[in-house]
Amino acid sequence: MKAVVRHRFPLALLALLALTLFIAPLVNQQVFTLRDHLDYFQPLRHFTAQELRSGHLPLWNPYNASGEPWLANPQTGVFYPPAWIFLVLPFATAYMLFLLFHLVLLGWGAYLLFVRTASPGAAMVGAAALMFSGPVLSLLDVNNNLASLAWIPLVLWCAAEHRPVRGAFALALVFLAGEPFLAAVAALLYVVVSRKPRDIAITAVLAFGISAVQLLPFLELIAGSDRVTGMSSGSILQDSMSLRDWLRIAIPPSLDPSGFDPKLTQHFIPIVYVGVIVIVLALIGLKKTGWLLLLAAAFLLSLGPSFLASLPLTVFRYPARVLPLAAIAIAALAVSGWDRIRKEKRAYDLLLILIVVADLVWRAHPLLRTEPFRRDIVPYAKPVGADSKILRVGDIDPARRPLWIAGYLNLYDRRFDAFTAAPLSNERYMRIYRNLLEHPTRDQLDVLPAGYILSSLALPQFEPVARAQNVIVYRNRGARPMAALMTRNGVIAAKLEIGTSHARVIVDTPDDGVLALAQQDAKSWSVQVDGKHAEKRRIFGLFLGVAVPKGQHEIVFRYRSRSLFTGGAMTLVTLLSIPLFPFVKTRK
Repeated sequence: MKAVVRHRFPLALLALLALTLFIAPLVNQQVFTLRDHLDYFQPLRHFTAQELRSGHLPLWNPYNASGEPWLANPQTGVFYPPAWIFLVLPFATAYMLFLLFHLVLLGWGAYLLFVRTASPGAAMVGAAALMFSGPVLSLLDVNNNLASLAWIPLVLWCAAEHRPVRGAFALALVFLAGEPFLAAVAALLYVVVSRKPRDIAITAVLAFGISAVQLLPFLELIAGSDRVTGMSSGSILQDSMSLRDWLRIAIPPSLDPSGFDPKLTQHFIPIVYVGVIVIVLALIGLKKTGWLLLLAAAFLLSLGPSFLASLPLTVFRYPARVLPLAAIAIAALAVSGWDRIRKEKRAYDLLLILIVVADLVWRAHPLLRTEPFRRDIVPYAKPVGADSKILRVGDIDPARRPLWIAGYLNLYDRRFDAFTAAPLSNERYMRIYRNLLEHPTRDQLDVLPAGYILSSLALPQFEPVARAQNVIVYRNRGARPMAALMTRNGVIAAKLEIGTSHARVIVDTPDDGVLALAQQDAKSWSVQVDGKHAEKRRIFGLFLGVAVPKGQHEIVFRYRSRSLFTGGAMTLVTLLSIPLFPFVKTRK
């Protein structure tokens, strides 16, 4: 608290600078729209908030990829406290405040970290340079990466100050913010900076316990995903940086309206520019060995060395994502450089900050496009995808993503989509899905069931029912119902009610049969027939199923995650035990 009071002017200035990017959209109820803002994070956070406000814990997303674990994906932020702002504020306001909070948090954490070894004026310059650098502002639209990155300077500060309990909370929040890769990096950096085995052990145990409620379901999700069974080297090394890309950190980018530097060979980070002045100051301050090592490590990993593709657990993708870590190192070196040449007057610090921020924001302004928040950007009537799954065929135009109902746009209207935008996908399901696209058959489409096909191609075997520009929606009338009872006399449609933790089916059949529900089978599913436990079956090697005798019956499938229960208990015990630490230490 004393540190905060002593440094209140720099902290207030950093917050005010960040606010300048957000004040207009906040007043006008607008949101950022570049890339993943529009069709991934906004529908993801909107859907999650709606479920939580309705009193439902969203364990399962029944609308994508024939169902997928939802809460287990850290990007949903169910257990991340800053994400709870979506429960109490209008969505557009909450979305922008969520991003603003993390930009300010990053700046404050960087300032406290830098000021340990530098003057307040130089630390303020470095923090501002980091906050507005291209690599950081580029993470606004992949905001789980921004949220996780924002805690890393505080993790390093806790390690350097030997605050293991605070470090545990900061480290847990890196993971709960939604990017496991950055959480792993933060843990490694904590070990390197702390170098005290006792502190490291305390932090590791407490951080694991605090995050267990999210971590254990996530590990269960990974176990059956396409990351474990192996991905192609092309997927793993996608968006590796080239040496030419690294030169772009000091070369102002072209002002491309798309928001991307057209001269980059990777596009995970649209703009890598960190500022010419910042680079010059970093060169002056090159004697800081620790920051040079971090910069060198980020440089080597960003190039996409081939060993990344041979890791036994290929969870590392998009090597360019390490560039924001390099931006932290460059900002720290710039702090050292400015300290070596600065005059002992705050006016010089403020002038330098204004020049650096103006340069960076001007270069990155295509990233900051805003529009009023809208849920109705899909140009098709709501019945499309409401009773059967959407399948895309042919090349998708990335500039017209709403026409293709890309990403998670289907979640706004609870449409069923055969695909998922999730970073982790069920390996068995994705193998079947890819095979369907490569070698489509009518039977596979019917069983999926793909009742709606979006394509820019002519598909005369199907009935066109809607069109938006060059995308045609075709109706596959032969698709099975989402809940279908298979008997010796044919297939009977069943009444289906589905949610984020259960599915209820009502059937009335003159014959014995097997009910097939077009949701992925998983060990957390159980089933009851007329209130009595029944044996769950796997239908077509993929879907939920159960034997049903003739007559009218109520079948209820329930999704209950044991890993969530275990992790929740561990988190609760950990949080209750932390207040006892001072007492135990005193008694000892």
